[in-house]
Amino acid sequence: MDEIRELWGDPAGKDLYFLGTMTDYYYLETLTGTAVTHVVKDGIKLKILGREIRTFKPGVPFNIQVNITRMYL
Repeated sequence: MDEIRELWGDPAGKDLYFLGTMTDYYYLETLTGTAVTHVVKDGIKLKILGREIRTFKPGVPFNIQVNITRMYL
C-alpha cells in the first residue's frame, strides 16, 4: 500500500485493478488472471481464516474465507 500511495496518492474510495501472470514450466503453460477491488477508508480489519499454508493449482477453484470487522473510531 505504501508503494501505491507513493505513485498515485490515497487509494481510499477508488477501485484497484490487478493483473497477474503465472508460468507453469512443467506443462509449458502461461495463465493470466485479473482482479478488481474497491479500497475502503481506515477502520476495516481483515483476517484470513483457515490454514496458514495454501496450495494454488491452475484450473482448480481457490477459495478463502475472510473475516471483516469494522472498527468504529
